[in-house]
Amino acid sequence: MLEKIGRFNILEELGRGGMAVVYKAYDPNINRPLAIKVLLEERCANKEYRSRFLAEARAAGLLSHPNIVTIYDIGEVNDRPYIVMELLEGEPLDEYMRSTPNRSRLEDLAIGIQLAKALHYAHSRGIIHRDIKPSNIIRAKDSNNIKITDFGIAHVEDPEQTRHTMMGEVLGTPQYMSPEQALGRQVDARSDLYSVGVVLYQLMTGKKPFESNTTATLLLQITTTEPVPIDQIVPGIPRSVKLIVERLLRKDPEKRFQNGKDLADALIDAVEEIRQDEIQRAKPKVLPIRVKWTLIMTVIVSVTMIIGATWLYKRQYASIIQQATEYGSSMVRFMAAESAEKVFNEDWIFLEVFIQDAMTGQRFGYLGLVDSHGIVRGSSAPDKVGQPYQKIENGELIATIGDVSIQRYDVSKSSSMMDFDAPVVFRDKEIGRIHLGMQWDPLDELSKQIVLTMLLLMIVTVAAASVVAYVFAGAISNPIKTLRKSFEEIKKGNLGYRIAQTRKDEFGELFESFDKMADTIQKSSENTTDARKLSSNEKNTDTHGAG
Repeated sequence: MLEKIGRFNILEELGRGGMAVVYKAYDPNINRPLAIKVLLEERCANKEYRSRFLAEARAAGLLSHPNIVTIYDIGEVNDRPYIVMELLEGEPLDEYMRSTPNRSRLEDLAIGIQLAKALHYAHSRGIIHRDIKPSNIIRAKDSNNIKITDFGIAHVEDPEQTRHTMMGEVLGTPQYMSPEQALGRQVDARSDLYSVGVVLYQLMTGKKPFESNTTATLLLQITTTEPVPIDQIVPGIPRSVKLIVERLLRKDPEKRFQNGKDLADALIDAVEEIRQDEIQRAKPKVLPIRVKWTLIMTVIVSVTMIIGATWLYKRQYASIIQQATEYGSSMVRFMAAESAEKVFNEDWIFLEVFIQDAMTGQRFGYLGLVDSHGIVRGSSAPDKVGQPYQKIENGELIATIGDVSIQRYDVSKSSSMMDFDAPVVFRDKEIGRIHLGMQWDPLDELSKQIVLTMLLLMIVTVAAASVVAYVFAGAISNPIKTLRKSFEEIKKGNLGYRIAQTRKDEFGELFESFDKMADTIQKSSENTTDARKLSSNEKNTDTHGAG
Protein backbone atom coordinates (compact mmCIF):
# COMPACT_ATOMS: atom_id res chain seq x y z
CA MET A 1 0.00 0.00 0.00
CA LEU A 2 1.19 3.51 -0.81
CA GLU A 3 2.33 5.53 2.21
CA LYS A 4 2.08 8.97 0.66
CA ILE A 5 0.55 10.65 -2.37
CA GLY A 6 1.90 14.13 -2.81
CA ARG A 7 1.51 15.91 0.50
CA PHE A 8 -1.21 13.53 1.62
CA ASN A 9 -0.44 10.80 4.14
CA ILE A 10 -2.18 7.51 3.37
CA LEU A 11 -3.90 6.08 6.47
CA GLU A 12 -5.73 3.01 5.16
CA GLU A 13 -7.38 1.47 2.13
CA LEU A 14 -11.16 2.02 2.07
CA GLY A 15 -12.10 0.03 -1.01
CA ARG A 16 -10.99 -1.31 -4.35
CA GLY A 17 -12.85 -1.81 -7.62
CA GLY A 18 -12.14 -2.75 -11.19
CA MET A 19 -11.06 0.77 -12.02
CA ALA A 20 -9.55 2.43 -8.95
CA VAL A 21 -8.60 2.06 -5.33
CA VAL A 22 -9.78 4.47 -2.62
CA TYR A 23 -7.65 5.41 0.36
CA LYS A 24 -8.37 7.30 3.54
CA ALA A 25 -5.75 10.03 3.75
CA TYR A 26 -4.73 13.00 5.85
CA ASP A 27 -3.89 16.51 4.68
CA PRO A 28 -1.33 17.96 7.10
CA ASN A 29 -1.63 21.47 5.62
CA ILE A 30 -5.22 21.96 6.75
CA ASN A 31 -5.40 19.18 9.36
CA ARG A 32 -8.27 17.37 7.62
CA PRO A 33 -9.01 13.73 6.76
CA LEU A 34 -10.09 13.08 3.20
CA ALA A 35 -10.40 10.37 0.56
CA ILE A 36 -8.12 9.80 -2.42
CA LYS A 37 -9.13 7.76 -5.42
CA VAL A 38 -6.20 6.44 -7.45
CA LEU A 39 -6.52 4.87 -10.90
CA LEU A 40 -5.26 1.29 -11.04
CA GLU A 41 -1.93 0.77 -12.75
CA GLU A 42 -3.38 -1.46 -15.48
CA ARG A 43 -5.76 1.36 -16.40
CA CYS A 44 -2.92 3.82 -16.80
CA ALA A 45 -1.25 2.17 -19.81
CA ASN A 46 -3.05 4.38 -22.28
CA LYS A 47 -2.13 8.06 -21.94
CA GLU A 48 -5.26 9.22 -23.69
CA TYR A 49 -7.37 7.22 -21.23
CA ARG A 50 -5.48 8.78 -18.33
CA SER A 51 -5.85 12.29 -19.68
CA ARG A 52 -9.56 11.82 -20.28
CA PHE A 53 -9.89 10.47 -16.73
CA LEU A 54 -8.36 13.67 -15.43
CA ALA A 55 -10.45 15.82 -17.78
CA GLU A 56 -13.67 14.24 -16.47
CA ALA A 57 -12.36 14.68 -12.92
CA ARG A 58 -11.77 18.37 -13.55
CA ALA A 59 -15.29 18.72 -14.89
CA ALA A 60 -16.70 16.96 -11.82
CA GLY A 61 -14.57 19.22 -9.66
CA LEU A 62 -16.53 22.19 -10.94
CA LEU A 63 -19.68 20.80 -9.32
CA SER A 64 -20.61 22.27 -5.97
CA HIS A 65 -23.82 20.85 -4.61
CA PRO A 66 -24.82 19.64 -1.13
CA ASN A 67 -25.78 16.23 -2.57
CA ILE A 68 -22.61 15.71 -4.65
CA VAL A 69 -19.29 14.69 -3.15
CA THR A 70 -16.83 17.61 -3.17
CA ILE A 71 -13.60 17.20 -5.13
CA TYR A 72 -10.69 19.14 -3.61
CA ASP A 73 -7.79 18.36 -5.90
CA ILE A 74 -6.56 16.22 -8.79
CA GLY A 75 -3.07 15.19 -9.82
CA GLU A 76 -0.71 12.40 -10.83
CA VAL A 77 1.81 10.38 -8.93
CA ASN A 78 4.14 7.95 -10.73
CA ASP A 79 2.01 8.43 -13.87
CA ARG A 80 -1.11 7.38 -11.94
CA PRO A 81 -3.88 10.01 -11.80
CA TYR A 82 -5.66 10.56 -8.51
CA ILE A 83 -8.58 12.55 -7.21
CA VAL A 84 -8.76 14.06 -3.74
CA MET A 85 -12.30 14.34 -2.38
CA GLU A 86 -14.19 14.80 0.86
CA LEU A 87 -14.30 11.85 3.22
CA LEU A 88 -17.90 10.81 3.72
CA GLU A 89 -19.10 9.40 7.02
CA GLY A 90 -22.00 7.12 6.35
CA GLU A 91 -22.90 4.02 4.41
CA PRO A 92 -23.71 3.23 0.78
CA LEU A 93 -27.40 3.16 -0.01
CA ASP A 94 -27.41 -0.58 -0.75
CA GLU A 95 -26.04 -1.32 2.74
CA TYR A 96 -28.55 1.09 4.24
CA MET A 97 -31.43 -0.67 2.47
CA ARG A 98 -30.28 -4.04 3.81
CA SER A 99 -29.75 -2.79 7.38
CA THR A 100 -32.97 -0.75 7.57
CA PRO A 101 -35.84 -2.70 6.00
CA ASN A 102 -38.59 -0.86 7.92
CA ARG A 103 -38.08 2.59 6.41
CA SER A 104 -40.81 5.13 5.86
CA ARG A 105 -41.89 6.01 2.32
CA LEU A 106 -41.28 9.67 3.06
CA GLU A 107 -37.62 8.94 3.85
CA ASP A 108 -37.23 6.99 0.61
CA LEU A 109 -38.89 9.72 -1.43
CA ALA A 110 -36.67 12.32 0.25
CA ILE A 111 -33.66 10.38 -1.06
CA GLY A 112 -35.22 10.41 -4.53
CA ILE A 113 -35.76 14.19 -4.35
CA GLN A 114 -32.12 14.77 -3.40
CA LEU A 115 -30.96 12.54 -6.27
CA ALA A 116 -33.18 14.39 -8.75
CA LYS A 117 -31.96 17.83 -7.65
CA ALA A 118 -28.30 16.83 -7.67
CA LEU A 119 -28.57 15.28 -11.13
CA HIS A 120 -30.44 18.29 -12.49
CA TYR A 121 -27.61 20.48 -11.22
CA ALA A 122 -24.96 18.28 -12.85
CA HIS A 123 -26.90 17.81 -16.10
CA SER A 124 -27.36 21.58 -16.44
CA ARG A 125 -23.54 21.80 -16.47
CA GLY A 126 -23.20 19.14 -19.13
CA ILE A 127 -22.08 16.25 -16.91
CA ILE A 128 -23.80 12.86 -17.10
CA HIS A 129 -23.07 10.39 -14.34
CA ARG A 130 -23.77 7.15 -16.27
CA ASP A 131 -23.45 4.94 -13.21
CA ILE A 132 -26.19 5.87 -10.75
CA LYS A 133 -26.54 2.94 -8.36
CA PRO A 134 -26.95 2.49 -4.59
CA SER A 135 -23.23 1.81 -4.01
CA ASN A 136 -22.45 5.22 -5.54
CA ILE A 137 -24.92 6.97 -3.22
CA ILE A 138 -23.69 7.56 0.32
CA ARG A 139 -26.23 8.20 3.07
CA ALA A 140 -24.76 10.42 5.77
CA LYS A 141 -24.44 9.04 9.26
CA ASP A 142 -27.31 9.98 11.61
CA SER A 143 -29.27 11.80 8.89
CA ASN A 144 -31.21 11.15 5.69
CA ASN A 145 -28.93 13.33 3.55
CA ILE A 146 -27.21 11.67 0.61
CA LYS A 147 -24.23 12.43 -1.60
CA ILE A 148 -23.54 11.06 -5.07
CA THR A 149 -19.99 9.82 -5.63
CA ASP A 150 -17.95 8.90 -8.74
CA PHE A 151 -19.55 11.78 -10.63
CA GLY A 152 -18.49 11.82 -14.25
CA ILE A 153 -15.64 9.35 -13.80
CA ALA A 154 -17.40 6.02 -13.31
CA HIS A 155 -17.50 5.24 -17.02
CA VAL A 156 -14.97 6.81 -19.34
CA GLU A 157 -14.97 5.41 -22.84
CA ASP A 158 -11.65 4.03 -24.01
CA PRO A 159 -11.52 4.22 -27.81
CA GLU A 160 -8.94 1.45 -27.95
CA GLN A 161 -10.70 -0.80 -25.46
CA THR A 162 -14.36 -0.23 -26.23
CA ARG A 163 -15.29 -3.88 -25.83
CA HIS A 164 -13.42 -4.23 -22.56
CA THR A 165 -15.02 -1.09 -21.13
CA MET A 166 -18.52 -2.12 -22.08
CA MET A 167 -18.01 -5.55 -20.56
CA GLY A 168 -16.79 -3.90 -17.39
CA GLU A 169 -19.93 -1.76 -17.28
CA VAL A 170 -22.29 -4.68 -17.84
CA LEU A 171 -20.67 -6.94 -15.31
CA GLY A 172 -20.38 -4.15 -12.77
CA THR A 173 -23.87 -2.64 -12.58
CA PRO A 174 -26.17 -4.01 -15.29
CA GLN A 175 -29.36 -3.85 -13.21
CA TYR A 176 -29.28 -0.04 -13.16
CA MET A 177 -28.57 0.52 -16.85
CA SER A 178 -31.03 2.30 -19.09
CA PRO A 179 -32.17 0.44 -22.23
CA GLU A 180 -30.15 2.77 -24.47
CA GLN A 181 -27.05 2.23 -22.35
CA ALA A 182 -27.54 -1.55 -22.48
CA LEU A 183 -27.80 -1.31 -26.28
CA GLY A 184 -24.58 0.70 -26.50
CA ARG A 185 -26.35 3.81 -27.75
CA GLN A 186 -25.63 7.40 -26.82
CA VAL A 187 -26.78 8.31 -23.32
CA ASP A 188 -27.89 11.63 -21.89
CA ALA A 189 -29.50 13.02 -18.74
CA ARG A 190 -32.57 10.84 -19.19
CA SER A 191 -30.40 7.74 -18.86
CA ASP A 192 -29.39 8.88 -15.37
CA LEU A 193 -33.06 9.43 -14.54
CA TYR A 194 -33.85 5.86 -15.64
CA SER A 195 -31.24 4.67 -13.13
CA VAL A 196 -32.91 6.82 -10.46
CA GLY A 197 -36.13 4.97 -11.31
CA VAL A 198 -34.40 1.64 -10.64
CA VAL A 199 -33.11 2.96 -7.30
CA LEU A 200 -36.59 4.18 -6.32
CA TYR A 201 -38.10 0.84 -7.40
CA GLN A 202 -35.63 -0.92 -5.10
CA LEU A 203 -36.26 1.52 -2.24
CA MET A 204 -40.03 1.02 -2.50
CA THR A 205 -40.11 -2.76 -2.98
CA GLY A 206 -36.77 -4.13 -1.79
CA LYS A 207 -36.32 -5.67 -5.25
CA LYS A 208 -34.74 -4.63 -8.55
CA PRO A 209 -37.00 -4.33 -11.60
CA PHE A 210 -34.99 -6.97 -13.47
CA GLU A 211 -32.84 -9.77 -12.11
CA SER A 212 -31.24 -12.73 -13.86
CA ASN A 213 -28.33 -15.12 -13.47
CA THR A 214 -26.94 -14.21 -16.90
CA THR A 215 -25.98 -10.79 -18.22
CA ALA A 216 -27.46 -11.49 -21.66
CA THR A 217 -30.88 -12.34 -20.22
CA LEU A 218 -30.75 -9.33 -17.92
CA LEU A 219 -29.94 -6.93 -20.78
CA LEU A 220 -32.73 -8.49 -22.83
CA GLN A 221 -35.20 -7.86 -19.99
CA ILE A 222 -34.05 -4.25 -19.61
CA THR A 223 -34.55 -3.55 -23.31
CA THR A 224 -37.76 -5.51 -23.98
CA THR A 225 -39.68 -6.37 -20.77
CA GLU A 226 -41.87 -4.20 -18.56
CA PRO A 227 -41.19 -4.53 -14.81
CA VAL A 228 -43.83 -5.71 -12.34
CA PRO A 229 -45.74 -2.65 -11.03
CA ILE A 230 -44.56 -1.71 -7.56
CA ASP A 231 -48.07 -1.75 -6.10
CA GLN A 232 -48.37 -5.44 -6.99
CA ILE A 233 -45.26 -6.17 -4.92
CA VAL A 234 -46.11 -3.82 -2.04
CA PRO A 235 -49.87 -3.10 -1.88
CA GLY A 236 -50.82 0.33 -0.64
CA ILE A 237 -48.13 2.35 -2.40
CA PRO A 238 -49.68 5.68 -3.46
CA ARG A 239 -50.71 5.86 -7.09
CA SER A 240 -48.68 9.04 -7.61
CA VAL A 241 -45.48 7.23 -6.58
CA LYS A 242 -46.34 4.26 -8.80
CA LEU A 243 -46.83 6.53 -11.82
CA ILE A 244 -43.53 8.34 -11.17
CA VAL A 245 -41.55 5.09 -11.04
CA GLU A 246 -43.30 3.74 -14.14
CA ARG A 247 -42.53 6.92 -16.07
CA LEU A 248 -38.87 6.81 -15.05
CA LEU A 249 -38.58 3.21 -16.32
CA ARG A 250 -40.02 3.84 -19.79
CA LYS A 251 -37.97 2.21 -22.56
CA ASP A 252 -38.28 5.31 -24.72
CA PRO A 253 -36.34 8.26 -23.23
CA GLU A 254 -38.88 10.67 -24.73
CA LYS A 255 -41.55 9.21 -22.46
CA ARG A 256 -39.54 9.67 -19.26
CA PHE A 257 -39.07 12.78 -17.18
CA GLN A 258 -36.94 15.04 -19.35
CA ASN A 259 -34.94 16.62 -16.54
CA GLY A 260 -34.25 16.27 -12.84
CA LYS A 261 -36.25 19.34 -11.90
CA ASP A 262 -39.48 17.87 -13.27
CA LEU A 263 -38.75 14.65 -11.39
CA ALA A 264 -38.00 16.51 -8.15
CA ASP A 265 -41.23 18.51 -8.46
CA ALA A 266 -43.26 15.32 -9.03
CA LEU A 267 -41.65 13.64 -6.01
CA ILE A 268 -42.27 16.72 -3.84
CA ASP A 269 -45.94 16.66 -4.87
CA ALA A 270 -46.11 12.94 -3.99
CA VAL A 271 -44.53 13.63 -0.58
CA GLU A 272 -47.06 16.40 0.07
CA GLU A 273 -49.89 14.09 -0.96
CA ILE A 274 -48.69 11.39 1.46
CA ARG A 275 -48.28 13.92 4.27
CA GLN A 276 -51.74 15.35 3.73
CA ASP A 277 -53.14 11.82 3.69
CA GLU A 278 -51.35 11.05 6.98
CA ILE A 279 -52.65 14.31 8.48
CA GLN A 280 -56.18 13.45 7.43
CA ARG A 281 -55.88 9.94 8.91
CA ALA A 282 -54.41 11.34 12.14
CA LYS A 283 -57.22 13.86 12.52
CA PRO A 284 -60.15 12.85 14.70
CA LYS A 285 -62.95 11.67 12.49
CA VAL A 286 -65.39 14.51 12.02
CA LEU A 287 -68.97 13.37 12.03
CA PRO A 288 -70.97 15.32 9.43
CA ILE A 289 -73.68 17.56 10.87
CA ARG A 290 -76.32 15.69 8.93
CA VAL A 291 -75.30 12.38 10.45
CA LYS A 292 -74.67 13.84 13.92
CA TRP A 293 -78.02 15.61 14.15
CA THR A 294 -79.85 12.64 12.71
CA LEU A 295 -78.25 10.35 15.30
CA ILE A 296 -78.98 12.79 18.12
CA MET A 297 -82.59 13.17 17.07
CA THR A 298 -82.93 9.41 16.64
CA VAL A 299 -81.54 8.78 20.12
CA ILE A 300 -83.70 11.47 21.73
CA VAL A 301 -86.89 10.28 20.05
CA SER A 302 -86.04 6.62 20.70
CA VAL A 303 -85.33 7.17 24.40
CA THR A 304 -88.48 9.26 24.74
CA MET A 305 -90.55 6.67 22.94
CA ILE A 306 -89.09 3.80 24.98
CA ILE A 307 -89.76 5.56 28.27
CA GLY A 308 -93.24 6.57 27.18
CA ALA A 309 -94.06 3.18 25.70
CA THR A 310 -92.81 1.38 28.81
CA TRP A 311 -94.91 3.55 31.08
CA LEU A 312 -97.96 3.18 28.81
CA TYR A 313 -97.48 -0.57 28.51
CA LYS A 314 -97.33 -0.98 32.26
CA ARG A 315 -100.48 1.08 32.66
CA GLN A 316 -102.26 -0.87 29.93
CA TYR A 317 -101.11 -4.20 31.28
CA ALA A 318 -102.19 -3.30 34.81
CA SER A 319 -105.55 -2.14 33.45
CA ILE A 320 -106.05 -5.43 31.58
CA ILE A 321 -105.22 -7.47 34.69
CA GLN A 322 -107.50 -5.29 36.79
CA GLN A 323 -110.41 -5.70 34.38
CA ALA A 324 -109.88 -9.46 34.20
CA THR A 325 -109.68 -9.88 37.97
CA GLU A 326 -112.67 -7.65 38.60
CA TYR A 327 -114.71 -9.53 36.03
CA GLY A 328 -113.71 -12.91 37.46
CA SER A 329 -114.36 -11.71 41.00
CA SER A 330 -117.83 -10.48 40.07
CA MET A 331 -118.66 -13.76 38.36
CA VAL A 332 -117.46 -15.96 41.19
CA ARG A 333 -119.37 -13.87 43.80
CA PHE A 334 -122.53 -14.10 41.72
CA MET A 335 -122.17 -17.87 41.43
CA ALA A 336 -121.49 -18.19 45.15
CA ALA A 337 -124.61 -16.19 45.98
CA GLU A 338 -126.80 -18.14 43.53
CA SER A 339 -125.69 -21.51 44.79
CA ALA A 340 -125.67 -20.77 48.56
CA GLU A 341 -129.21 -22.00 49.35
CA LYS A 342 -128.80 -25.16 47.28
CA VAL A 343 -125.54 -25.98 49.01
CA PHE A 344 -127.19 -25.49 52.37
CA ASN A 345 -130.02 -27.84 51.30
CA GLU A 346 -127.45 -30.21 49.78
CA ASP A 347 -129.28 -30.11 46.47
CA TRP A 348 -126.30 -31.47 44.54
CA ILE A 349 -128.30 -32.24 41.41
CA PHE A 350 -129.30 -28.61 41.06
CA LEU A 351 -125.68 -27.63 41.54
CA GLU A 352 -124.59 -29.90 38.70
CA VAL A 353 -127.16 -28.32 36.39
CA PHE A 354 -126.17 -24.86 37.59
CA ILE A 355 -122.49 -25.50 36.86
CA GLN A 356 -123.21 -26.88 33.38
CA ASP A 357 -125.38 -23.86 32.58
CA ALA A 358 -122.70 -21.50 33.88
CA MET A 359 -120.03 -23.09 31.66
CA THR A 360 -122.20 -22.85 28.58
CA GLY A 361 -121.19 -19.91 26.36
CA GLN A 362 -118.40 -18.79 28.71
CA ARG A 363 -114.64 -19.06 28.26
CA PHE A 364 -114.02 -20.36 31.75
CA GLY A 365 -111.35 -22.92 32.35
CA TYR A 366 -113.28 -24.73 35.04
CA LEU A 367 -115.90 -24.29 37.77
CA GLY A 368 -116.08 -26.28 40.96
CA LEU A 369 -117.93 -26.17 44.29
CA VAL A 370 -116.48 -27.59 47.52
CA ASP A 371 -118.51 -28.14 50.67
CA SER A 372 -117.42 -27.27 54.17
CA HIS A 373 -115.80 -30.72 54.55
CA GLY A 374 -113.54 -30.21 51.55
CA ILE A 375 -115.41 -32.56 49.22
CA VAL A 376 -116.10 -31.53 45.65
CA ARG A 377 -119.89 -31.48 45.24
CA GLY A 378 -120.06 -29.98 41.76
CA SER A 379 -117.53 -29.53 38.99
CA SER A 380 -117.17 -28.92 35.28
CA ALA A 381 -114.94 -32.01 35.42
CA PRO A 382 -117.39 -34.84 36.43
CA ASP A 383 -114.61 -37.23 37.53
CA LYS A 384 -113.71 -34.89 40.40
CA VAL A 385 -117.20 -34.90 41.94
CA GLY A 386 -117.20 -36.70 45.31
CA GLN A 387 -113.40 -36.47 45.57
CA PRO A 388 -111.47 -34.42 48.11
CA TYR A 389 -110.53 -31.05 46.76
CA GLN A 390 -106.88 -30.82 45.62
CA LYS A 391 -105.47 -27.51 46.67
CA ILE A 392 -103.38 -25.54 44.18
CA GLU A 393 -99.65 -25.94 44.74
CA ASN A 394 -97.02 -23.37 43.74
CA GLY A 395 -99.72 -20.80 43.12
CA GLU A 396 -98.97 -17.08 43.23
CA LEU A 397 -101.45 -14.79 44.95
CA ILE A 398 -101.88 -11.87 42.59
CA ALA A 399 -104.83 -10.04 44.11
CA THR A 400 -107.52 -10.03 46.79
CA ILE A 401 -110.81 -8.32 46.05
CA GLY A 402 -113.08 -8.32 49.05
CA ASP A 403 -113.44 -11.92 50.16
CA VAL A 404 -112.25 -13.27 46.80
CA SER A 405 -108.61 -14.40 46.54
CA ILE A 406 -107.01 -14.74 43.11
CA GLN A 407 -104.05 -17.03 42.38
CA ARG A 408 -102.04 -17.57 39.23
CA TYR A 409 -100.48 -20.96 38.58
CA ASP A 410 -98.95 -22.87 35.68
CA VAL A 411 -100.97 -25.59 34.06
CA SER A 412 -98.12 -26.50 31.72
CA LYS A 413 -94.85 -24.96 30.52
CA SER A 414 -96.70 -22.78 28.06
CA SER A 415 -100.04 -22.19 29.77
CA SER A 416 -101.19 -20.46 32.96
CA MET A 417 -104.50 -20.19 34.80
CA MET A 418 -106.14 -17.77 37.29
CA ASP A 419 -108.11 -19.34 40.13
CA PHE A 420 -110.84 -17.21 41.72
CA ASP A 421 -111.67 -18.57 45.19
CA ALA A 422 -114.83 -17.20 46.88
CA PRO A 423 -116.74 -18.40 49.98
CA VAL A 424 -120.33 -19.71 49.75
CA VAL A 425 -122.17 -18.00 52.64
CA PHE A 426 -125.66 -18.72 53.88
CA ARG A 427 -127.10 -16.80 56.81
CA ASP A 428 -123.68 -15.39 57.62
CA LYS A 429 -122.15 -18.81 57.80
CA GLU A 430 -119.56 -20.19 55.33
CA ILE A 431 -120.85 -23.50 54.05
CA GLY A 432 -118.46 -24.07 51.19
CA ARG A 433 -116.19 -22.51 48.61
CA ILE A 434 -116.50 -22.02 44.88
CA HIS A 435 -113.50 -22.03 42.46
CA LEU A 436 -113.62 -20.40 39.06
CA GLY A 437 -110.74 -20.87 36.61
CA MET A 438 -109.91 -18.40 33.82
CA GLN A 439 -107.15 -18.77 31.22
CA TRP A 440 -104.19 -16.38 31.63
CA ASP A 441 -102.93 -16.93 28.04
CA PRO A 442 -105.37 -14.48 26.36
CA LEU A 443 -104.02 -11.76 28.63
CA ASP A 444 -100.46 -12.57 27.56
CA GLU A 445 -101.51 -12.57 23.92
CA LEU A 446 -103.21 -9.22 24.34
CA SER A 447 -100.13 -7.77 26.03
CA LYS A 448 -97.96 -8.99 23.14
CA GLN A 449 -100.26 -7.27 20.69
CA ILE A 450 -99.92 -4.08 22.68
CA VAL A 451 -96.11 -4.39 22.65
CA LEU A 452 -96.01 -5.00 18.88
CA THR A 453 -98.32 -2.05 18.24
CA MET A 454 -96.20 0.23 20.39
CA LEU A 455 -93.00 -1.05 18.75
CA LEU A 456 -94.38 -0.39 15.29
CA LEU A 457 -95.49 3.07 16.35
CA MET A 458 -92.05 3.76 17.80
CA ILE A 459 -90.28 2.63 14.60
CA VAL A 460 -92.50 4.78 12.43
CA THR A 461 -92.07 7.78 14.73
CA VAL A 462 -88.28 7.40 14.98
CA ALA A 463 -87.95 6.92 11.20
CA ALA A 464 -90.04 10.02 10.54
CA ALA A 465 -88.05 12.05 13.07
CA SER A 466 -84.74 10.83 11.55
CA VAL A 467 -85.79 11.80 8.03
CA VAL A 468 -86.89 15.22 9.20
CA ALA A 469 -83.64 15.69 11.13
CA TYR A 470 -81.56 14.57 8.11
CA VAL A 471 -83.34 16.98 5.77
CA PHE A 472 -83.15 19.82 8.27
CA ALA A 473 -79.46 19.17 8.97
CA GLY A 474 -78.83 19.21 5.21
CA ALA A 475 -80.28 22.69 5.07
CA ILE A 476 -77.71 23.66 7.74
CA SER A 477 -74.66 21.76 6.41
CA ASN A 478 -74.90 22.93 2.78
CA PRO A 479 -74.29 26.62 3.61
CA ILE A 480 -71.41 25.56 5.88
CA LYS A 481 -69.86 23.65 2.98
CA THR A 482 -70.27 26.72 0.79
CA LEU A 483 -68.51 28.86 3.40
CA ARG A 484 -65.68 26.34 3.81
CA LYS A 485 -65.14 26.15 0.03
CA SER A 486 -65.01 29.95 -0.07
CA PHE A 487 -62.28 30.06 2.58
CA GLU A 488 -60.34 27.41 0.64
CA GLU A 489 -60.48 29.60 -2.47
CA ILE A 490 -59.08 32.56 -0.54
CA LYS A 491 -56.40 30.27 0.92
CA LYS A 492 -55.39 29.27 -2.62
CA GLY A 493 -54.92 32.93 -3.50
CA ASN A 494 -58.14 33.39 -5.44
CA LEU A 495 -58.87 36.76 -3.84
CA GLY A 496 -61.58 37.56 -6.39
CA TYR A 497 -63.81 34.73 -5.21
CA ARG A 498 -67.20 35.75 -3.80
CA ILE A 499 -70.15 33.74 -2.50
CA ALA A 500 -72.71 36.18 -3.88
CA GLN A 501 -75.72 34.34 -2.45
CA THR A 502 -78.72 36.08 -0.90
CA ARG A 503 -80.31 34.37 2.10
CA LYS A 504 -82.70 35.85 4.63
CA ASP A 505 -81.20 34.14 7.65
CA GLU A 506 -78.02 34.02 9.72
CA PHE A 507 -76.14 32.26 6.91
CA GLY A 508 -77.01 35.10 4.58
CA GLU A 509 -75.38 37.49 7.05
CA LEU A 510 -72.30 35.23 7.19
CA PHE A 511 -72.05 35.14 3.38
CA GLU A 512 -72.30 38.92 3.23
CA SER A 513 -69.58 39.27 5.89
CA PHE A 514 -67.33 36.88 3.97
CA ASP A 515 -67.70 38.87 0.73
CA LYS A 516 -66.87 42.09 2.57
CA MET A 517 -63.81 40.45 4.14
CA ALA A 518 -62.69 39.20 0.70
CA ASP A 519 -63.08 42.75 -0.69
CA THR A 520 -60.88 44.11 2.07
CA ILE A 521 -58.19 41.45 1.55
CA GLN A 522 -58.17 41.96 -2.22
CA LYS A 523 -57.87 45.75 -1.92
CA SER A 524 -55.08 45.39 0.65
CA SER A 525 -53.22 43.01 -1.66
CA GLU A 526 -53.63 45.33 -4.65
CA ASN A 527 -52.38 48.32 -2.60
CA THR A 528 -49.33 46.33 -1.49
CA THR A 529 -48.57 45.35 -5.07
CA ASP A 530 -48.94 48.95 -6.29
CA ALA A 531 -46.66 50.15 -3.52
CA ARG A 532 -43.99 47.62 -4.49
CA LYS A 533 -44.22 48.63 -8.15
CA LEU A 534 -43.94 52.30 -7.22
CA SER A 535 -40.93 51.60 -5.02
CA SER A 536 -39.29 49.59 -7.80
CA ASN A 537 -39.91 52.38 -10.35
CA GLU A 538 -38.41 54.94 -7.98
CA LYS A 539 -35.31 52.83 -7.54
CA ASN A 540 -34.94 52.45 -11.31
CA THR A 541 -35.37 56.21 -11.74
CA ASP A 542 -32.71 56.89 -9.11
CA THR A 543 -30.36 54.42 -10.79
CA HIS A 544 -30.82 55.97 -14.24
CA GLY A 545 -30.44 59.44 -12.77
CA ALA A 546 -27.22 58.44 -11.05
CA GLY A 547 -25.97 56.98 -14.33
